[in-house]
Amino acid sequence: MNRRAVVYAAVFSVASYAVAAGMVLGTSSFALSIFADPFLTLTVPLILISVGIQVVNSRYGPGLIALFSSLLYAATGVLFLLPTFLVAGAVDEAVSRIVGYRGFRAVMVNTTLVGTLVGVLSVIFGILMLGVPTGTRDLSLYMTAFSLGYLGESALMGYLSHLLGSYLIKSGVIRGED
Repeated sequence: MNRRAVVYAAVFSVASYAVAAGMVLGTSSFALSIFADPFLTLTVPLILISVGIQVVNSRYGPGLIALFSSLLYAATGVLFLLPTFLVAGAVDEAVSRIVGYRGFRAVMVNTTLVGTLVGVLSVIFGILMLGVPTGTRDLSLYMTAFSLGYLGESALMGYLSHLLGSYLIKSGVIRGED
């Protein structure tokens, strides 16, 4: 792993974190529901993470982005996202070595996997740390419905990430690692 890859991983992690924090604070989605928050954070922040993985395009790229993201969330007290990003990053690192980092198939698999894992795990760790939201009658029904929602939304973000990442790299706006 070279210095450029580390810098790109840090930049995309910080950008994703900043956008997620701004969106969540601006809409108070976490206050609305522990289930609603991932829907918001699985949009632009997920696209930034996915484009970052495409740009870094090397082993340890997804893991490094996950590590930086985990540290940012831990430093600001959002501790239930620390294990979320570490687990999702480790799984994505392993899968990326099989499917790759760029290309339509690789971006779709990586983004859908990471988005779905982050959505589901953030709810699970949020419930473990904060308790079940009041008014939740059938937790398994909620988890199933929202997991399918996270899966669909992450797949859409994967498609958009592929388009954006390909454009930025091909146009020379961002020099991707080869």
